[in-house]
Order: sequence, then structure tokens, then C-alpha cells
Amino acid sequence: MDPEKKNLVVGGVIAAASLLLGVIALLLLSRPADLVIGSKNFTESRLLAEIMAQAAERRSGIRVERRELGSTGLCWDALGKGAIHAYPEYTGTLLTDILKQPPAADPLIALERVAAGLADRADLVVGKPFGLNDTYVLAMREDEAKRLQVTRISDLARHPALVAGFTSEFNQRPDGWPGLVKHYHIRFDRPPVDLSPGHMYQAVRDGQVALISAFSTDARLRQFGLVALIDDRRFFPAYEALPIMRQDIIAKHGSISVAWAELAGRIDDSMMMGLNQRVDLGGETVAQVASSVLDQFGIGTLPPIRSDIP
Repeated sequence: MDPEKKNLVVGGVIAAASLLLGVIALLLLSRPADLVIGSKNFTESRLLAEIMAQAAERRSGIRVERRELGSTGLCWDALGKGAIHAYPEYTGTLLTDILKQPPAADPLIALERVAAGLADRADLVVGKPFGLNDTYVLAMREDEAKRLQVTRISDLARHPALVAGFTSEFNQRPDGWPGLVKHYHIRFDRPPVDLSPGHMYQAVRDGQVALISAFSTDARLRQFGLVALIDDRRFFPAYEALPIMRQDIIAKHGSISVAWAELAGRIDDSMMMGLNQRVDLGGETVAQVASSVLDQFGIGTLPPIRSDIP
């Protein structure tokens, strides 16, 4: 064959192949996702949603879309309408915000009440908790807590001169300071100071206040050298994180629930705090941190099923 014609033929084949690959890629991108996972607009929710998404991709080989929706109400509404198929939620939030029930301090009781409250929702499935309980805590500087020999909330009753600083919300919520002082019979010499969430940590670090409210998985506890006091009389409500999903997607892709069951009980408060820290303070992406978690747990991509096995 003439070299020029040969080059033309080869070039045509390459061009046709490139065009075909481009069409295939376009079709794949335009194909609806097999699974849509939602999240709220804070780091922990994004991380848990990404861990769920990557676990489903690794174990099921399906296409997963991520959608950050914002509030609890938006996530719950989207789940009910099928706009998303699953998202990570908290038992305390489901009880108070969705079911309009009082909170429960015992995690098992909270989970049982959530299951009972959603029993008539045949379209939804409540997964097993991941292991973390992201509830309120009272926190002090570690050196100050050691000096005063305070490890439990009940120990605060021996130190009425301590100055506390809380958010205005915590100062007013029945499951915040008003309920806590009744539950523990704590009386300070002066009422807690109202502080913004950002200023609280600086204030306790600088000694302006001795005690603040926080959340058990907040990375700033480590950043500012704080210790969470033990809730020895179990006042604060349980906020265990778990996946909640639509029944129809589980029926269609059963391996999804199996993948998420592998995560049950494996992400405790300390680990979650570390994951939040890696994103918020360490500069890692949510996707990178989620991938490392699955690698640590040994949740890899399953080999394809062989068709030649009888």
C-alpha cells in the first residue's frame, strides 16, 4: 500500500477510535447515577456521606452521585421524594426534628425509639450506627482540669467559682445548660457568659472562661488542648450517626447495605474527631480522607463475579 494512503487509513482509524471513546465517555457521564447520596453542609456529614459513597462504589461497582443539600429538613425531604437514596443522619436529630419526640440519653433506647417511630415508613431503612455519638460535651483546658481534679460533670459542683462560657443556644436549650444544672444540681457563682461558637475556644484557651460547651467529635478540642468531661449521670441526648436509606434502592442493589454494614461500629468519637481534623485543619480533601478510612478497614474493590463457575 502507498505509504501516504497507509498513513491516511491509520489516521482515520485513530480518529474514529477517539471519536468512539469520546461518545462512550459522554454517554457514561450523562447516564443517571445508580445511587445518589446526600449530605448536610458540615465536614462530618460530608465525610460520612463520602465514606458511604466510596464503600458502595468499591463493593457494588455502581455509579454514585454526591449531593450536598444543607439542612436536616432538605435532606429528609429529598430522601422521602427519592431525589436522594441515602444520607448520614443522627438518632437525636431523627427523634427531635423528624419524629418530634423528646431526646433520649441512652443510645440503645434512642435507636429503638427511632426504629419504632419510623416503623410505618416501609419506604425507608435505618442502618446500623457507625459507632460515633456526636453529642454535646462540656470541655475544659486539660491542664486546668487536672489541676482541679475534674474529670466528670458531677465534679463541677465542687467548683462554684468557675466561669463558664456557652453559645446563646446552649444557654437556652432544655437539653443544654438549663436542663443540665437541674440534672446535676450545679450552682455557679455567676451565670455562664454568652459567647459565639468561634470565640468560645479562644476564650477557654486564654483563660477568660474555664468551661465551654462543645461537640464530642469537634477537632478543635484537640487543637486547643481541651478535654471533654465525662457525662457520668447521662444527661446529654444520644446522637449516634447512622445511614438512612430508601428501601427501593436496597432492593435493587442489595450489596449497598452489605457495604455499609461493614462500617457499623468502627468509627468512634476519637476516630471521627481525627478525620474531621484532617479535613478542617490538615488540608486533606474529604475524598482523600474517606478513601484512607476504607483502606484502613480493608474495604477494597471486590473481584468481578466469574461466569465460568458452575
